[in-house]
Amino acid sequence: MFSPRIIASHADHRRSDFIFNRTQSLEMKSAPWETRIRPMKTWSQIGSYGGAVALATMLAAFLF
Repeated sequence: MFSPRIIASHADHRRSDFIFNRTQSLEMKSAPWETRIRPMKTWSQIGSYGGAVALATMLAAFLF
């Protein structure tokens, strides 16, 4: 009758295949173009800005 076709594949992967040199290399991190963009802010920094704005808004509403 009908026999199903089974397709199998296998690839040899090394751990080094999944490590990107740009994120691991100190030489690349110290490259001159890496300092052009400031690092991203953490969620706690963003939350503190929001808290400061909310406090300032409440203070302004209370005083005016």
